[in-house]
Amino acid sequence: MQIIILPEIFGRTSFITALETQFLDREFAVQTLDPLGGKQPVFDNEQQAYDHFMNECGYDGYLDLLLRTVKETEGPMFLIGFSVGASTAWRILENVAYASRIKRFVGFYPGQIRHYLSVHPICPATLVFPKTETHFSVQDVMKSVAEKDSVTCYQSDAGHGFLNPSSVNFVPELSTKFLAAFKDSNPEHIGDGLDYYLSTSFQKTVCR
Repeated sequence: MQIIILPEIFGRTSFITALETQFLDREFAVQTLDPLGGKQPVFDNEQQAYDHFMNECGYDGYLDLLLRTVKETEGPMFLIGFSVGASTAWRILENVAYASRIKRFVGFYPGQIRHYLSVHPICPATLVFPKTETHFSVQDVMKSVAEKDSVTCYQSDAGHGFLNPSSVNFVPELSTKFLAAFKDSNPEHIGDGLDYYLSTSFQKTVCR
């Protein structure tokens, strides 16, 4: 099982490195798709990070990076995405050429999927939404995607970016607990600890 991590606009944060290390320490096959190409700039605020991301990569650039990676990766894959990384993964989930080898996708605060609500994933997809978003109704988006057969939705009481130490909405407890979810996992059952984390940390949304 190949694990692919898709970071948000901040790129390789300490959280992303810690997550990758969790897998590497257990000799899992893992790779991180860094939209900033390995650069680790320090941002004063989220808007600055967003502007830098758009200049360095952009939404379609990130999509191209993911498509190339999936095409070049052998065997089954497990995708974990955050914010724009989650939304980017979502865009390929109904494409049989790529999604047929994705055993599962888990995405946290994927705000941009509001522009891709017509996507119908052909692989299991789990989405974790924040309590609110500035530019759209979280409830409306959850209602739309949770009606799809292969999608499971959860909602947090925290804000967008709650796992990211670079975010103003960072919640250390949720981040630490998330990393610990993989402590005793193995490549073939990587989702077991993760599912426990999701069910004990967030509210499951039932729309069908």
